[in-house]
Amino acid sequence: MSAAVQAGAPPRRTVRRRGAVLGAGRLEAALYVLPAAVLFGVFIAEPIVANLLSSMIGPHGRAGLANYRAALADPVFATAIENSLLWVVVSLVFEIAIGFALALLIELYLPRGRAIFRTLLFLPMVITPSVIALVFNTLYASDYGLLYGAFRAVGLADAFPSLLGAPSTASLAIIAVNVWQWSGFFVLMYCVGLAAIDRELLDAAAIDGARGWRRVRHILWPLCGGTTISLVVLGTIQALQQFPLIYLMTEGGPADSSQTLATYIFQTGFVEGQMHYASAIAVVLFLLALALVAIEYRLAGGGFSLSGREVAGRG
Repeated sequence: MSAAVQAGAPPRRTVRRRGAVLGAGRLEAALYVLPAAVLFGVFIAEPIVANLLSSMIGPHGRAGLANYRAALADPVFATAIENSLLWVVVSLVFEIAIGFALALLIELYLPRGRAIFRTLLFLPMVITPSVIALVFNTLYASDYGLLYGAFRAVGLADAFPSLLGAPSTASLAIIAVNVWQWSGFFVLMYCVGLAAIDRELLDAAAIDGARGWRRVRHILWPLCGGTTISLVVLGTIQALQQFPLIYLMTEGGPADSSQTLATYIFQTGFVEGQMHYASAIAVVLFLLALALVAIEYRLAGGGFSLSGREVAGRG
C-alpha cells in the first residue's frame, strides 16, 4: 500500500469523490436544462411531429402520401409557392437596401436627433396589421383612395391601376406594405452594426484614401456582414409566415393570385375543412424555410468572412 502511494497512484477514495462530484455536476446541469427541454418538447417538437403525422392521413383515413401527391397536382399550391418565394426575394432586397441606406444616413450624417429618427422608423412595427391593412386598403382604393386622387389631379384617373384587384399587381402591392412596416427594424439593426465598428479602422481607411462610396463598399458593408446574415434569416422567416396583411387586404385573391403557403394553409384547413391537406402544406412550408435558411447560410459563408485587417487592406 505504501509503495503504491509513494509511486504517485491516487487513493481510491479520492477517485470516488471526484466521480461523485462530476455526477452531481451533470445532474445539476441536467436539472437546469430540463425546463427548457420540456417546453421545447411540448410547444415545438410535439406540434411538428403531430402535424407530420396528420399530413400522412389521406382522404379516407389511410396512411400515405396522398396529400403530397394532391399538392403536386394543385395549381393553387404551385401559385402559393411562387408567391412565397416572391415575398422572400422582393422583401429582402428592398428591406436590406432601404435599411442599410437609412442607417448610413442616420449614423454618419445626422449626428443630432438620432433617437428621434430611430423611433419614427420603428413606429410601423408596433401598429397592428388590421390598422395597417385598413389604411392601405383605403390608400389603394381605385375610386376614392389617395393614390387615385393624385392620378385624378393630373388628369390620369382612367389610367389608375386597380392595385389590389388585378392578379398581376396584388402580391406586389401587399409586399410594398410589408416592406414599409419592417424596414424600420432593418434600419435599427444596421444602426447597431455601424455603431459597433471601430472608429480607428475608419480613420485608418480614410488616410489610405477610402472615402465616400469606396468606404461604404469596402469597409462599412463587409463589416456589417454578420448583421446582414441575421437580417436575411429573420426576414426570410417573417416573409414566409406573413398572414395577417395578405388575408386582411385580399384574402389571397383575386383568383388566388396573392395566395401564399401561409394563407393557403388557413384556407384549406379552416375554411374548407381539409385539415390533413393543410398539414401537408404546412410541412412543405417548414421544409422550404429550412432549405432557404440553409442556402442563405451557405452562400453567406464566403461572402462575409472578412476580418477587420483584410477589410482595411482592401480599402
